[in-house]
Parts: sequence; C-alpha cells; structure tokens
Amino acid sequence: MSEINVNGFSGANNVKDEERFYSKTGIAEPRIILNADVDLTNHLSIRKGKTLFITLAGAHSLWAGNNCMLCVANGILYRNIQGHAVNIGAVAGPKHPFSYIDVDDKVYISNSYWQGVFDPATNSVLPWGVPQPPGAMLLLGNGNLPAGTYHVCMTNVVNGELSGNGAISQIELAVEGGIQILNRPAGALVWVTDSDEYLFYLVGAVDTIVDLPTVEPLPSFLCSPPPYLENLCYAFGRIWGSDGSDLLYSLPFKFGWFKVTSNKFSFDSIITLIAKVPTGLFVGMEDRTRFLAGTEPEKMVQTDAGAGSIKNTLAYCNNMPELGWTLGTPEKDFTDVPVWLTSEGIVVGNPSGKFFNITKNKIKMSIPNQGASLYRNLEGKIQFLTSFRKGSIGSSAGFSDADTDDAFKNGAIPTNNKNPEGTDNKVGFADIATCKVFRGGVEI
Repeated sequence: MSEINVNGFSGANNVKDEERFYSKTGIAEPRIILNADVDLTNHLSIRKGKTLFITLAGAHSLWAGNNCMLCVANGILYRNIQGHAVNIGAVAGPKHPFSYIDVDDKVYISNSYWQGVFDPATNSVLPWGVPQPPGAMLLLGNGNLPAGTYHVCMTNVVNGELSGNGAISQIELAVEGGIQILNRPAGALVWVTDSDEYLFYLVGAVDTIVDLPTVEPLPSFLCSPPPYLENLCYAFGRIWGSDGSDLLYSLPFKFGWFKVTSNKFSFDSIITLIAKVPTGLFVGMEDRTRFLAGTEPEKMVQTDAGAGSIKNTLAYCNNMPELGWTLGTPEKDFTDVPVWLTSEGIVVGNPSGKFFNITKNKIKMSIPNQGASLYRNLEGKIQFLTSFRKGSIGSSAGFSDADTDDAFKNGAIPTNNKNPEGTDNKVGFADIATCKVFRGGVEI
C-alpha cells in the first residue's frame, strides 16, 4: 500500500501548470482550498461559516472604525449597534460606494453625490465644513479710514468653526470716511485690508467699518468646504481625497478648509486609491500606481510604484509579522500596513514607495473594476479578506481559472473525472483509501 504523508499545508496555488501535490517535502499545496484557512505553521482549519448579523435589504458600504459601524441602504445612513440598524438620516444621490475615515472622534463620509461628518456621540450628521457667505454689498459711510482703496470680505461662523471667505468686494474712499456692509448674515465676521493693501484683517461682527482693523489676519483665505470626494485618507494632519483625476488635500488640522484650485495634484487618469505609509502616499489609477514621497505636499516627489489599483479594495492591516518576511525587513510587527488589489494581484505597500505582490505565481484572478476588503483578527488569526466579481461588469466570482471559479461558485470542489469540455483534468480513486491523522507525532 502506498502512503501519502502530509505534514502540513501551504496556501492554494491555481497558477502552477503541472499537477504537483507538494510545495516542498511533506507540505501539500492544493490547487483549491475551499472553506478552510492555512496559518503560518502550515495548519489547515475549517472555517466556521457565516452568521446573519443584521437583516437590511439593499445594504452596501459597510464600514467599521474606532467608535462605530456604519452602512447605507436605500438612501439611508445606518449605524449598526449590537445587531440593530439605527436610522441616522438620509443621504442624497443614487446607490454608490461611500468612503469613510476616522478623525478626532468623528467619521468623515463622502462619495460622488453626498458628504457629511458623523458624530458617534450624538448619532447625528453634521455638514463637512462651513459654507461661505455672499460677497459684501458696500456703501460709503462715516468713519476715520484714510482715503484709499479697500477690499472687504466676510466669513461665516458655525459652532465655533470659521468658513472660508466669500467673494471679495472693493470700494474707493476719495476722502476720510467709513464703509457700510448692507448684507451681513447673522453672526458673520467682516474682514478688510489696509488702504491699498491685500492682506485681510478682522474687523468683527459689525455692519460698519469706521477704523483700521485689528492685526488678526484671515486664516481661511480662499478656503472652501471640499467637493464631493472619494478614496478618503487621513495622513500627515490632513484629509486627502480624490475628485476625478485630482488629488485634493485640506489645510493641516483644518478639515473643512480646502483650496480646491491650488492645493491639489492632478493626474491624467481617474484616481482609484489613496493609501498612506509613514513616508508618503500611494495614488492608484486603473493602469498604474504612483507614489508621492514626502509628508508636506509642496515637497512631495512623484515616482512610479507599479501596476494599476482596484477601487475600494484597500484595507490597513496590523500586527502582521509575516509581512517582515515578505518585505525583507527586520521588524517583527507592523501597524497600519496598506494591503490592496492591483491588476497583478494582492500587494502590500511599503515605505520605500514600492509594493510587494503576495499572490504572484500563487493565485490567478480576474481583474475587476472595484471590490471590497477588510482586515480582522478572528480568534487570534490575522486575516485580510477581499471580495470582487469577475471583470468590469461583475458577472461571476473573481477567478480566471475555471476549476477555482466553479468551486467557489458552487460551494464544492468537483469530484468528477472530466470537465465540461471533456478534457481529463482530475484524478478519481476507485479503491478504498484509509486516512490516518497525526498531531505531534501521536495518531488522533
């Protein structure tokens, strides 16, 4: 009787051409592993399956952060609390994936049609940034301003947060006098330049300017709330996001202040990913990925990083010592490591500005136009999970290998000897086989 000794398992490999069973002595390398996991010690364990968490028809854009779990269904933002979906409020626009980030105990949410800031403490959604007031309507008045040309603008204040300035108005004083503001909104602040100058200084919440202002400059000059952004990322004290082919960023620690005409990087393709590492940002597009080296936008240097990135497949993984082997570095633990799907496989982003393919020559997959990913610690097992449909339309499971595709689609590994085209590609046993399982050298 022949014996097949299996001392452990490696991950699946549906790329290999030859039907070898072992990756090395005693370590089996199956073509397909279905509903099971292989750990770093080569142990194979069955998955426990899935459990219904919440019944919510049409749910999408599920996200979990430091303080809450959110999703959207049928135009409503929900917070998931202990298995119950709590209605937070309506979101505008058609069904479209949302992007979320945690910053300072708030959750910033956006897609191409809607944006807001969720406060977990109050279960409420706040506006992202403060809208600008209109341009000031000016008249000559009485006062002590020297003759000259003055520029005036206003800012709104909501809950202590200052807006960017509204349109700038100009007025000429031929002789000493003052300036009246006819349309100041309630609570709005007035800012004015010195005579024939261009720096704005605070006057206050007043309707008439009679004297030269204080020396407090306008900090939000030319700022506005962001446009509807995708691929949100919090890095280096700023919120970053994409608007088509533009990468925009906020002022440092002022997340409602964006200078949309100047504070941006423009690319020639639609941005599909923004991923942070301590030394810079990966910016993915369908056909390639770039790396912006540096932590200050004006000093960042662009380099090529690799293949195109698949939208919505990014997850940050923690406590993954095996990444040290992949990256060839001496560290034992890694935190906030970006992992995502590219057109060439699943990759790990590295502070060097390159990424490392961890499925190359192992898993053959189709290339989708978007997917979904998460990182989790399941009973001590660190896992990165990703899911997507095959091709740009999303027609079936995401494997280009027919056997693997069929197994995942049908939920079972076929045991027949022929595939549908009639070509022999599997082995069947007619004899009775006996299996002995040993653990630690002891038969169990």
